[in-house]
Amino acid sequence: MLSRTILDQIEESTRHFPVTIVSGPRQVGKSTLLYNSMIKKGYSYVTLDSRADRMDAINDPKSFLERLKLPVIIDECQRAKELFEEIEETVNRIKLEKGSKTANGLFILSGSSSKALLENAKESMAGRCNILKMNPLSMREALGLKESPFAVDKLESRNRAKDYQLSEDELLEYIVKGYMPQLYDDPNTSREQFFSSYIETYMSKDLPEVLEVRNETQFNNFLTLLASNTGEELVYDNYAKNTGVKAPTIKQWISALEKTGIIWIARPYNDGSIVKQITKRPKLYFFDTGFACYLAGIRDSKTLDTSFLKGRFVETWIANEIRKSYINFGHEQPLGYYRDNSQNEIDLVILRDGKLTLIECKSGANYSSSNVKCFERLKDTRYKKGTNAIICTTKEPYSISENVIALPVSAI
Repeated sequence: MLSRTILDQIEESTRHFPVTIVSGPRQVGKSTLLYNSMIKKGYSYVTLDSRADRMDAINDPKSFLERLKLPVIIDECQRAKELFEEIEETVNRIKLEKGSKTANGLFILSGSSSKALLENAKESMAGRCNILKMNPLSMREALGLKESPFAVDKLESRNRAKDYQLSEDELLEYIVKGYMPQLYDDPNTSREQFFSSYIETYMSKDLPEVLEVRNETQFNNFLTLLASNTGEELVYDNYAKNTGVKAPTIKQWISALEKTGIIWIARPYNDGSIVKQITKRPKLYFFDTGFACYLAGIRDSKTLDTSFLKGRFVETWIANEIRKSYINFGHEQPLGYYRDNSQNEIDLVILRDGKLTLIECKSGANYSSSNVKCFERLKDTRYKKGTNAIICTTKEPYSISENVIALPVSAI
């Protein structure tokens, strides 16, 4: 089993919260990680994929909990929302009888990033639970390397870039393969069969929890179109015209995909007004480039290399790696982007610790100051200015200007 960075955060959470929730899209390794790691620490395990256990949890949640050996991992817990109130009562009772600290670590709940899981948890167990999100493997996890939250630092970034090297051809191969753990645990797994099964299971199990799809053909066509536009602005009317579905329905579909972890949203950045941030068009990214490539009909790296989609998928890969570096340490770090009415664009804008960092995502290797002219658009920011970067397929880091550095993807 591959080492997962987020395990440290799970263990830390159990020391401070009665309930730890590990959510994320299906097949990202939640069950495997919890079963193989936390049972060694005294946890019992039950999954509500089992029909008998699921029916018991739904019809008699009190008795169901009473027969479990605490502490316990309850997998696929979103499938029995009736459990949440009983879990809350159990936690409250143990707190009163034995003290608050005794209740910490009693429950680990896992399941898909669904409305049923997260909303029920927030309503029933506010202040008693900690929610952690789990993603597919990061590049560093896939290679067995140590990772840390992303930051652009002239010295540290250069040191991190030495950990491994990827040529552009190798990067494209990883983009097409994606980072679902099974494809690395068992390299002989057919990528096409894996993702074909993934879609079928997602449509039959995860999606119905948050959305009723009346026309699966239209929805599948929409998924294909959406995957081809990963890394692009989200314009609901355009998708409505291209799929024959009304814009309000497109908004519902986007919301469902976001809730189930298939896509994530980058909000437009505005230095002066939060209101303006949420009224402009967001950008969307697929959670896994391999899944997006499969949906878009890209089956190999050579096809991607000659496709007009190449830049979008390289940007998605870079954005995902940066995002995973934060999530794996339990950080909810917003990633934004900048675009003005003159079509000046900055791929990623990161505001962290009062410091603004600007990132361009590129598939080439040789760049100059002319490629980052847009960075001047935010030169008058109220925040402290960090070192900015072009992240690309250069083999070695190099300076572009006093405050901009070109970094290989291995620096993430």
